[in-house]
Amino acid sequence: MNILYINNSVHLGGDTKCIFKLCKEIKNKNKVVVASSGGTLLQDFLSLGIKHYKIKDPSIFNIFSIILNIFKIKKIVMEENIQLIHSHHRLTTFISKIVSYSTGVKVVHTQHVCMNDKFFLTRIALKNIDIISVSDAAKKILIKNSRIDRNRITTIYNSVELENENKIVDSILVDKKKRYFTIAQVGRLVQHKGIYDFVNIAKEVIKTNENIRFFLIGDGEEHSRIKSYIKKNNLEDYVYMLGSKDNVIEHLKYVDLVLLCSYIEGLPLAPIEAFSQRIPVIASSIPGTSEEIVNGINGYLVPAKDIEVFAKRINEVYEDKELYKSLKRGAYRTFIMNFTSEKYINSHLKFYKKIYKRD
Repeated sequence: MNILYINNSVHLGGDTKCIFKLCKEIKNKNKVVVASSGGTLLQDFLSLGIKHYKIKDPSIFNIFSIILNIFKIKKIVMEENIQLIHSHHRLTTFISKIVSYSTGVKVVHTQHVCMNDKFFLTRIALKNIDIISVSDAAKKILIKNSRIDRNRITTIYNSVELENENKIVDSILVDKKKRYFTIAQVGRLVQHKGIYDFVNIAKEVIKTNENIRFFLIGDGEEHSRIKSYIKKNNLEDYVYMLGSKDNVIEHLKYVDLVLLCSYIEGLPLAPIEAFSQRIPVIASSIPGTSEEIVNGINGYLVPAKDIEVFAKRINEVYEDKELYKSLKRGAYRTFIMNFTSEKYINSHLKFYKKIYKRD
């Protein structure tokens, strides 16, 4: 099958990681092409031998860009003999749908987040499109708020890339791991990831336990502000910012516990990455994330923004060695049962074939 993967950009985020994994796993038996406005991970795709077409960033909404992208995508479809477009952004799906009217190409959309706004625009973009939702929570929101036909939505849980040639791990993390219990949050440094809550949790924990160190792995628009916040709270010896890493799995090998303080997610990759390395997760109890974590089995769910409960759970896991061992076993069992690469790829290929054969 000839497949075009399209997104607004190939930035360092969960949606791009999913596209990359699909490309890597199916490129040997399928023709795979990518279109986006470019981004941090572009070189990774090129290194795989994946052809990339640059388009105007669809998230910068204007009619001129939309028209240019329609013609660009149509040209790609014709030149590459594309049979299926798999879009990972609402606006690229809308553009692909227009292209499909004149070319007959099949279009699939992946819904990566549990939306909390723009329901009408989503309905316009996704109506009559076959959709993959990364969680049942994301699926329910599409059905309820955007009135999308439930029969056109299939949930396929995310997976993660476990192999990376880069084995270099930040020396700060390696050094602290020798002496302390290490806790990390992996993700972009943006407000909705709860990064300030992460710092506040660290502040609460060290009031009674100085044997723990905290690490933020990621970068984003809040970088300078969160750095100042850490300094303002005199936490520079307890909370460390490691920046973006292209080998998160290698860094997680030096982490004892993962936190996820987000306010909104689809099906976050961080818990899956953690589970693959036998690391328990304590996370906000929000749609999507709550499909990954089972209390007392592979971690704990905590009310979002509840600093005291987060801190309490951390101390419980740290102090109870048998509980920690049990959570580690449960984390890996969860990964094997629900989030393996084989399950992820096979589910997508089965979905593609079903859509392509449909009249």
